[in-house]
Amino acid sequence: MQTDVKMLRVEAGLTQADAAERFNLSLRVWQMKESLTKPVPLSQGEYELLLLLAGRHPHFTLLSK
Repeated sequence: MQTDVKMLRVEAGLTQADAAERFNLSLRVWQMKESLTKPVPLSQGEYELLLLLAGRHPHFTLLSK
């Protein structure tokens, strides 16, 4: 399920601070989700939204209003 969180965040054009704010997390918690040694996994919803923001979701696309 969880691919490279940092890669998806960068593809979405977000800094770590931007991602933390978007997902309503502290910067430290987001950094733990990107950790290479002991990452805190994304929830399914977080993963799906990150895929959408990065334009990599296999079934859906975000559209601007």
